[in-house]
Amino acid sequence: MNTVTSNSPLSFGLPGELIITIPDTPAFYSLYADGLFSRKVYDTASGVSLFSYSPGTAVFLYYTYPTHRAVSLIRNISGSSSFPGLSKKVRTVFTVHASRVDKLRRSIGFLNKHSGGAYHFPDDFYLRLYFIVVKRGKLNYIALRTLAENINV
Repeated sequence: MNTVTSNSPLSFGLPGELIITIPDTPAFYSLYADGLFSRKVYDTASGVSLFSYSPGTAVFLYYTYPTHRAVSLIRNISGSSSFPGLSKKVRTVFTVHASRVDKLRRSIGFLNKHSGGAYHFPDDFYLRLYFIVVKRGKLNYIALRTLAENINV
């Protein structure tokens, strides 16, 4: 990871890119961004990590608050959703809470291992993934594998 010392972390990034800012010491929430970033840098002056994502990129945002957890799948496309740590409003594909966070994390790990990555699919794939994740009971790996094999990328 590149390290810079500057007074303006917002000067990082190109037009159209989404910049996600993750502080070293979270105050009210912690954030983990999972996706194919184009660049990352650590700003020593402000103590934050900056990640840039190209237009159209899918990113899973893991937020942990004092009383709950949530994961939102966003797409770097101009939209109406605003999240802490993001440089602009984006489009939300879906959000899950509580125990569904763990099921989604396991699903993403499975897709990364067995289908060449979890970040290159179209939105209709992610909506089907959402229904697999929110279904009651344990994660259905057979349905997940079938979904990954039958999608047209």
